[in-house]
Amino acid sequence: MKRTTLDLPRFGAGTGLTRTARLAGRLGLDLPALGRRSVVITGSNGKGSTASLLTALLCEAGESVGTFTSPHLFAFNERFCLNGVPVEDAPLVAAEARVAAAIEADRADHPEEQFGEFEAWFVTALCLFDGAGCTRLVIEAGIGGRYDPCRLLQAPVTAIVSLDLEHTALLGETRAAIALDKLDAAPPGAQVFLGQGFGDVRAELEGACASDGRTLVEALADYAPMRRDDSLSGHRISTHHARLGALDLSLTLHGPRQADNALLALELARAVRPDIADEAWPGLATFALARARCAGRLEVLPGEPPILIDVGHTPAAVEAAIAAAGEMLDLHKALLLLGMSASKDVDGMLSRILPLFARVIVGAGHNGVAPHALAERVSVLRPEIEILAVCEDAGATLNAARRLCRADDVLVGLGGLFWAGALRAQALGRAGDGPDFR
Repeated sequence: MKRTTLDLPRFGAGTGLTRTARLAGRLGLDLPALGRRSVVITGSNGKGSTASLLTALLCEAGESVGTFTSPHLFAFNERFCLNGVPVEDAPLVAAEARVAAAIEADRADHPEEQFGEFEAWFVTALCLFDGAGCTRLVIEAGIGGRYDPCRLLQAPVTAIVSLDLEHTALLGETRAAIALDKLDAAPPGAQVFLGQGFGDVRAELEGACASDGRTLVEALADYAPMRRDDSLSGHRISTHHARLGALDLSLTLHGPRQADNALLALELARAVRPDIADEAWPGLATFALARARCAGRLEVLPGEPPILIDVGHTPAAVEAAIAAAGEMLDLHKALLLLGMSASKDVDGMLSRILPLFARVIVGAGHNGVAPHALAERVSVLRPEIEILAVCEDAGATLNAARRLCRADDVLVGLGGLFWAGALRAQALGRAGDGPDFR
C-alpha cells in the first residue's frame, strides 16, 4: 500500500514515551517481553543497512524475525518486514485499525494528548510482530534515542552505527550531545555496540555508561583491517577475527561503510545468538550476508546501461556515497542523474558531487528543487560541467539518459532519498509505485 491508513500528524505533542507506552498497554503488548528479544539500532547513517544485514543473519539461523525500519522507497509496507519480506496489505491495515481504535480510546481519557504517526507506526510494528510470534525483533530508531519509542523496549543489545551532526535542533549542537541522546535508547545493563568513528566522543559515552552498568563494545575491535574489492558486480571483503579466524564475505551492498555495517551486524547477531558463527566460524554468516539486500543504498539496478543509485541526503552521506562509488568506477566517465529535495542542504551536497562528474542530466523528484533552478545552480557552482538535458521527472530523466549516454556509460543517480526512489521505480518498471510521502 502506498500510504498509512492512519490520519495523524508527523509529530505528536511534546515527548511521547508515556503515551506510547500507554497505547501499547491498551493493545495488550508486553513491552518488557518484546524488549528482551529485541535488538535496537540507532545512529546517523547506516541503520537500515545494518538492520537488513542483521535480519538476514537471524533468519538464516532459524529465527522468526520482525524488522521495523524507515523510511520506505516504494510502499509503506516496507517499514514492517517479517523474515525480510514486507507484510501484506491486509494484516497491515488490520494492525493500523487496531492502533487507531486504541488511540481513539486513549483520547477519551487524555484529550490533551496528540499522537504522532511514528509513535503509532512503532506500536503497529509491535502488534504485527507479536501477532506473528516473532522470536527476534530488529528495531531501527527514528530520530535519536532518548525520546524515540524504541527506548520503551529496554533492549539488552543495542547499536549506534554512526555519528553525524544531524537533527541538531532536537538532539544537540555537538557530536557528543547527539551521541549521548542516541545512547539513551539503551537501558541500564545493556550492551551498546559502536560502529566506526566514535573516538572523539568515547570519553563522554564511557562516562554516561559507568553509572548504570551499560557496556560499550567496539564492534570491529577484534577484526584485522579489511581487504576489499568493490565493483558493480559485487563487493568482496577479507578480514580476520583475532580469536575466531579468517572471514571472507561477498556482499551486494557496496562501500566501506557497508563493509563495516556487515561486521557490526555479525557482532550483534553473535551477541544474541553466539552459535550463529562461533561453533563453526564463520558458520552461516558468509551465506546469510551474501543474501542481504538494502534498497537504494549504493544499489546497482539491472539493465543496460547499469544504474547506480544512493539515497544519501546530507553532505556527509553524499560524500561517503561518492567515495564508495569512486572505488567501483571512474566517476568522471559516468553520467550523473541529479535531483535534490528542496528542504536539504543543496549547495553542501552539490559541492561534494559536482567536482567528480563531467556530464549531468538534471531532474526532479518529490518535493524537489525545480529542475531548471537546479540546473542554474549547477552551472554557477561548476560552469565546466556539461548539462545534457533538464527534465521534469525521473521517467524523463532516464529516457534522456538512455538516449544520450555513451556505449560504456554507467548512470549514477545522486541527490536524495526521494530522487533515488523515483529513479528506482522507473528503472524497475514500477513507476506507479514510486515514493508517495505525505
